[in-house]
Amino acid sequence: MGGNIRRSVAALLAVSMVVVFVTTDAFAGPPLGANDLSPLTGDATTVFALTPPVGASCTGSGAGVPEHRWQTYLVSAPVDASTLTYAGGPEPVAGAFVSPLYASSSGLPVVDQSPSASPLGLIDGIPTFSLAPLVGTLPAGEFKIGFACTQAGVLDAGNYWETPITISNVTPTGFDYAFGAVPLPPVLATSLTVGFSSLSGSFTPLPSVPTTTGYTVTATPTSGPDPVVTLPVIAGATAFNLTGLVNGTTYVVTVTATNAVGTSAPSNAETAMVNPVAHPGVTSLVGTPGIGLVALTWVAPFGDVGRAGYVIDVSPAVAGSPFAAPAGATTFAISGVTAGTPYTVTVTATYPAPYTGTPVTASGTSQGPGLDQISVIRPVGALVLTQRCGVYGALPALPESPGFGPLSALPASTDRIGTAPLTDLGAADPVFAEYPLPDVPTYPTQCGIDMGTGRLVASGVFAGQYFSATGRLNQITVVDTRDLDAGFTVNGTVSDFVNGSSNFTGNYLAWHPVVSDDSDPNLDGYDQTVVAGPSVEAVASTSTAGLVTPKPLAYAVAGQGLGIATLDARLKLLIPVTARSGTYTATITITVI
Repeated sequence: MGGNIRRSVAALLAVSMVVVFVTTDAFAGPPLGANDLSPLTGDATTVFALTPPVGASCTGSGAGVPEHRWQTYLVSAPVDASTLTYAGGPEPVAGAFVSPLYASSSGLPVVDQSPSASPLGLIDGIPTFSLAPLVGTLPAGEFKIGFACTQAGVLDAGNYWETPITISNVTPTGFDYAFGAVPLPPVLATSLTVGFSSLSGSFTPLPSVPTTTGYTVTATPTSGPDPVVTLPVIAGATAFNLTGLVNGTTYVVTVTATNAVGTSAPSNAETAMVNPVAHPGVTSLVGTPGIGLVALTWVAPFGDVGRAGYVIDVSPAVAGSPFAAPAGATTFAISGVTAGTPYTVTVTATYPAPYTGTPVTASGTSQGPGLDQISVIRPVGALVLTQRCGVYGALPALPESPGFGPLSALPASTDRIGTAPLTDLGAADPVFAEYPLPDVPTYPTQCGIDMGTGRLVASGVFAGQYFSATGRLNQITVVDTRDLDAGFTVNGTVSDFVNGSSNFTGNYLAWHPVVSDDSDPNLDGYDQTVVAGPSVEAVASTSTAGLVTPKPLAYAVAGQGLGIATLDARLKLLIPVTARSGTYTATITITVI
């Protein structure tokens, strides 16, 4: 479905505030920011620039009493640079490497430099640097380089800025440097899930500078000739599924992280044995009485591998039992039965040894000759997602949120018919009249959402930065009649908002889901429980917190999904004032799994 958003440019009210922060040397805190390193990689002979953030300043100039100074430092990564003292440069720390940086032109240490008098305290006159004077003394490892403001030899009001670097390939005559450090090892979850020839699990990444580019999961057999199995995992993922493992083998699983600097040490190790597991059995087995027979129907196992056929056992036994059916069969007629006798039938999917399928049992009673035999087949069922354009359920009030004041409750629309959605070809959807139970299990729906004209946010933290608009989602219906009652999740995701060459991220769209109705056992026999997904607020980035990545509108767990559920949602949008005026459009995609 597509949505149209219009925003009008209005006069902006500029609001400014002055906030005064007071710090003390006793609570220096973390660095005030990172320096810019250029080039990002090099060797001991490379001349590089190290530039603090714009406006990096000490609290006074070199004319202060006592005098203010700015310093350079290179220290081992574990050293807290805020605790360094200075006397003609950073003083040694036991068990760590501590040094000033050296000017590339003179080869002299850059220490005790005077901050600017105007602008007051500005760190300026910074030379280019070289690590050449440290050849033969600087070991391999992770370090921090930076600038610090000092007064009387100690940190000046917590003012320091630093950048991580890694030293490698150390020889008596040189070494290499690179911006950042190898990532910290991820944290592997302690629970591994055992599957057929597989192990799956998850891990928690840790922050990395530079950003982690990927992960590698390794499964190492504890003994025997079985090969080590590795699996690359893309950056941003936190779950994995190792396949191709040998059943009956115990593996040690670890995860490493990689960035532009290198690869981390392995994570914590977790151990699990890949055991042969029972393969799935048939589902929906039904024994239907017939004249002189019992007719069987079933649904083949889902997701099994290498099924050989089926074995059909009958109790009490009849001539020819147990029977065999081929792998592709989903029906079988048991003849030679005695009329009026109840029979128990067990169907077992067969697989190559040593694996077996789960047996499934049904019962049936053979009938004698008669007239007007009635039979009917109940369909397997389906999971159907539909939508009615211009139909809305009641929505509760919402409290104030960034960019929006309190929002009042909204009543349900009185028109419960709505208008027909469009197909991908632009015509009215032909199945619309059959809502909410169309014969076609799924079909496209394209409803419009007009959120009107944005209004300037005039108060709060977003004042003068955004226009705001509100709207509501066309009502969604989920019908689940599947025998398995596996549950479902309805997800939504939004594209970027586009107006010609101007656009802004879809993460500025927020929603607040509501379950308007679900099936009641007293009305239609289904005891359905559908839960609304969490609210998603607008975020000013492309992070996973917004609707640019799929978020749940609603869900039902296994055993609670059968029935008909209706879903609604309130929509809120922030429009950057920097976006060009005009009409912006985006697409919300709703899926059910």
